[in-house]
Amino acid sequence: MNQRFTDKVVVVTGSASGLGAEAARQFAEEGAQLVLVDLNASSLEKTAQSLKASGASVEIVPGDVSQRETAAAAINRALDVFGRLDVLVNNAAIDPWDAKALPDTSEELWDQVIAVNLKSAYLFCKQAVPAMLAGGGGSIVNTASIAGITASSQESVYGISKAALIHLTKSIARDYATSNIRSNCICPGILEAVMTDRRQDMTGEMLVQRSKRAGGLIPMGREGRYEEVARSILFLASEKEASYITGAALVVDGGYTIV
Repeated sequence: MNQRFTDKVVVVTGSASGLGAEAARQFAEEGAQLVLVDLNASSLEKTAQSLKASGASVEIVPGDVSQRETAAAAINRALDVFGRLDVLVNNAAIDPWDAKALPDTSEELWDQVIAVNLKSAYLFCKQAVPAMLAGGGGSIVNTASIAGITASSQESVYGISKAALIHLTKSIARDYATSNIRSNCICPGILEAVMTDRRQDMTGEMLVQRSKRAGGLIPMGREGRYEEVARSILFLASEKEASYITGAALVVDGGYTIV
């Protein structure tokens, strides 16, 4: 097996389940040492134990990614336990079920989404960049969304947070291009399961209908799988394969945005 990340130290936020957990699994399969971060402590522990059972070196930091203490704890854990930081994946995000058009979006909801989807990436990058500079470089991969490229109805603040995350990605890429720090993001389309915070408010029938609608909207005729989207994260993180890529927003959507 291709071991692109042997002895590389990788921090992944939002890694208790879904895309983050799958990315962590793939990094582990390729030799990475991991620090996993998520608000859901019990699910995070289960994910970590599963990876450890396969022989991976895994540390966990349960906590709110929108708090500077969590970001500092995660990066410091990487440095204290593994001695370096090579890759940061800012994957944590929410897309609340009660999202609305902008005039109907409460200030509380606005603050919550911006904090988790955007401020967290700022906080983790703020901690990670000095660590990467001290180690001679690194790679940052942010999980944005096609909602940050093309507006979706009734999801204004989510789309705004992802558009800003794309710009944050490019800003870091521009500022640190000569310092061997690459910064890129993926922009997934409709994936196999809705985000955890939204899924808890949907019935099984609603999820089935969502999947059927998605198949009719996407040129490839299906939703994206976590496994294939996670591979895009690893591609951008890999120094072997993406060494000349920085500031990119890689669309992974089965052709949704070309229609």
